[in-house]
Amino acid sequence: MTAVGARTVEDAAAQLKRLLLAIPAIGDDAPHAIADVARAIGTDGDTLARDLRTLVTRFGDEEPGFVEGVRLLIGADTVELHSTLFRRPMGLTRSELCALELGLSMLRREVAPSEQPTVDAAIARVRAAATGVRGVSSGGHGRDGRLAHEWGAAHVPTLRTALRERRAATMRYASSPGRRGGKDRVVHPYGLIFSRGHWFLVAHCERARAVRVFRADRIISVGVLRTKSVTLPEGFSLHEVLDRGRVLMGAGEQTLTVRYSQRIARWISEREQGAAQPDGSFVVEYPLLDTEWAVRHVLQYGPDAEVVAPEKLRVTLVARLAKLKTGRRV
Repeated sequence: MTAVGARTVEDAAAQLKRLLLAIPAIGDDAPHAIADVARAIGTDGDTLARDLRTLVTRFGDEEPGFVEGVRLLIGADTVELHSTLFRRPMGLTRSELCALELGLSMLRREVAPSEQPTVDAAIARVRAAATGVRGVSSGGHGRDGRLAHEWGAAHVPTLRTALRERRAATMRYASSPGRRGGKDRVVHPYGLIFSRGHWFLVAHCERARAVRVFRADRIISVGVLRTKSVTLPEGFSLHEVLDRGRVLMGAGEQTLTVRYSQRIARWISEREQGAAQPDGSFVVEYPLLDTEWAVRHVLQYGPDAEVVAPEKLRVTLVARLAKLKTGRRV
């Protein structure tokens, strides 16, 4: 192994160790001082914040829905981790199961004949589990083919700097998907939220003269404005902009209604508030604040999710699927 390769492995191992120490310390749905947690696990606040960002913004090899199960709230001095995923055994991806099967097959050649039936039983269980696991993409791409940095993660370190130093930030922001150019804004960062697969900046916008929530993947450029300090309003809480784990970005004039099939109804009911149906399906209503989020959310479940309302979104989904079928760029 080359020196660079060895250093990479060592760095990854050190980061994993820090995360294994940090997650039990902060995984109680309560705010914790970043400095205190970092000191307890033998690192500094910036390193801990970077580790946690890495934890939630990897889109390459996890099953769809994994990242949605983790909500991270980062303030100027505090951090909160909300998730039930770390309180139960994690499921394995198809590639991990295949690697496990290969390892067991090699082990079978080394053990005594009397122990081979036990290994064979383990191999059979792994193969059975792999049959029910959907394939995963490779190459570091997200659910819709975009790279992780295109989801806004590239701007998070700069925003984190502004938060930590309690400074304003200047940014060019596109208020809707696909809009070019964007508009320049001066914002006072109050916190960062990772929820439902996206990073969000909660900040006071000087232009709007009010607190606004900005999606990080729509930030075109950002910089720290060191000449202007920020004071957090007394009693402000990032939870004020959350609803059942979703970031509220407006009043929400419409409601998205999704019916999940009987096959995944039990799993969805553990994560969402909704209504069980006589046929075994599960119906959930969401505030429809972002059409693109709604499309991605429904498509990730394939035939197991059906849009009940609004009709306009059903039409949008049909058109999107037609483009995917013909291989046209969506």
